[in-house]
Amino acid sequence: MNIAICIKQVPDLESLEFDPLTKTIRREGVVNLVNTFEKHALTAAKELVEASGGGEVTVITMGPPQAKEALLEMLASGADRAVHLNDRAFAGSDTLATSRALAQALARGQYDLVFCGKYSLDAETGQVGPEVAELLGIPQVTNAVKVAQLADGRLAVTRMTDDGSEELLVELPALLTVPEDIAHPARPNRAGREAAASKPYEVISAADLALDAELLGVKGSPTSVREISTIEVGRRVRQIPAGNLRAAAQELAGVLVDLGVFGRWKLSGGEVPMAPDSRAPSSDRAVWVVAELYDGRVRPVTFELLGKAVALAEELDSEVCAVALGPESASVAPELSAHGADRVLLATGAELEHYDTRRYAHVLAEAIRARQPYVVLLPSTVNGRDLAPRVAAQLGLGLTGDCIGFELDAEQHLVQLKPAFGGNIVAPILSSTRPQMATARPGVLQARRPNPTRQPLVEVLSLAGLPSAGTQWLSAAATVGAKGVELESARMVVGVGYGLGGPQNLPLAEDLAATLRASVAVTRKIVDLGWVPRQQQVGLTGKVISPLLYVAVGIRGFFNHTIGIQKAQVIVSINRDPEAPIFAISDYGVVADALEFLPLLTAELAAARRSTLS
Repeated sequence: MNIAICIKQVPDLESLEFDPLTKTIRREGVVNLVNTFEKHALTAAKELVEASGGGEVTVITMGPPQAKEALLEMLASGADRAVHLNDRAFAGSDTLATSRALAQALARGQYDLVFCGKYSLDAETGQVGPEVAELLGIPQVTNAVKVAQLADGRLAVTRMTDDGSEELLVELPALLTVPEDIAHPARPNRAGREAAASKPYEVISAADLALDAELLGVKGSPTSVREISTIEVGRRVRQIPAGNLRAAAQELAGVLVDLGVFGRWKLSGGEVPMAPDSRAPSSDRAVWVVAELYDGRVRPVTFELLGKAVALAEELDSEVCAVALGPESASVAPELSAHGADRVLLATGAELEHYDTRRYAHVLAEAIRARQPYVVLLPSTVNGRDLAPRVAAQLGLGLTGDCIGFELDAEQHLVQLKPAFGGNIVAPILSSTRPQMATARPGVLQARRPNPTRQPLVEVLSLAGLPSAGTQWLSAAATVGAKGVELESARMVVGVGYGLGGPQNLPLAEDLAATLRASVAVTRKIVDLGWVPRQQQVGLTGKVISPLLYVAVGIRGFFNHTIGIQKAQVIVSINRDPEAPIFAISDYGVVADALEFLPLLTAELAAARRSTLS
């Protein structure tokens, strides 16, 4: 089996600094690293090659001359050959221009399988893999955590979803994007470093690709960045004295009750508006929201997107259109309308019973071609991140992933607010193509209250020309204890770190969460140790959440975790180390052993809850 791995060299995020005067990232002295997911992919690739009885692993990257360092590291870690796309013509490429170049380079080889990382840690888009797959015309599976080749040549792939996993059969050639769970990371050793210099190393220029120069680099990039800015945390911790733990628990419980944990949240900023009454605006410059269903229900992020779509459509004097795919989609049309959709487009065929990227992308792309919306918004979920890039590549559209907000400028262009470099900066992105397309993180936009008087205008989309799937769905299973979908929209979250001591102490945090009616999140170390499923991980390689209240229990507060909780309204931290970094981004802090303090806090809150409800 011949396998290619698309790699990226990324800066060490913790050493990056933003220059507020020049509005640029200071890169001097910043160490560049191989994007971590590709190191895990290399181990998986080597195992597949060995199991198949032979083949090669090629690592490929597009980057400046210094990207050679990353390729040499991968060669030293066990890759057989390297391909370096190195030309000034590639400079300034966005994800679509990058994908075009990589796809053309990959098409020159005879690869059975292409691996990409789940996403790059600097841009966090996760778009290149699906876009490359679309441009190559091969099936894809994103977020693959297990892969094996069967006797008939197909791959058996386990895909991690927001609430569990799916089992799929995949025809080759194919492309997989992978997180760290796919295998342990490949690492160079002395012998590998000595051998790396003698392994095949090919440099490819733009001319070698035989692509129109207008499709590469800045010219071929439909998205562009306006002036970036930093995200200011702006918190100042109020330390609650913990000399007497019971008194500290009483004081903190009082603070939380006063904030409204058992009633109306005092920092909510006023009443949430209701979706407007039914109207019949122009369908010109329509704002579309692609709905996502979960267990037959509409995921909350869809309502959040509809809330923003209503505001945008009112400025554009146009309509809001919701698109729902799958046999159960007809049943949710009234709910989508109540939350702001003026029109609902449905694709209800049995062929769409199970989510399939190729088929869903075909239906959505054909609808966009036929109706020409102005804006198309999708959720930045596992499936949303899988679907949106494939559609964008099929239509040649710019795409901004993982947005935290949208606004219209003076010319009514959609300004897409995209966090990057671990959430330290926000980059306003514009698209030169129409429709303007983006995905948005769950939990960062505000849904409107449903208006039951609204009546949906429903239309059914054609399934003509539906392509073959390329993947065969076998089964799905929810991970025991995983509540990833619930976590995205939770009002209250209790976060657990290694300071809790061990999995036997998790009930202490779970009891607090039950009292607050909160969800439970964890740090990456907790997941790596096997305490809870990865769907509950928050941080750089997990979820980004924005609850009203986040209670950090035994969390030291390193950068990789805290970027996932920056949008929490109130952060409370409990840690026995007074120097723990978590206190620097907290609103309230208690220096105490969580094992001793949590039962007292839970008891005080439980009593307060009974008193409030009586």
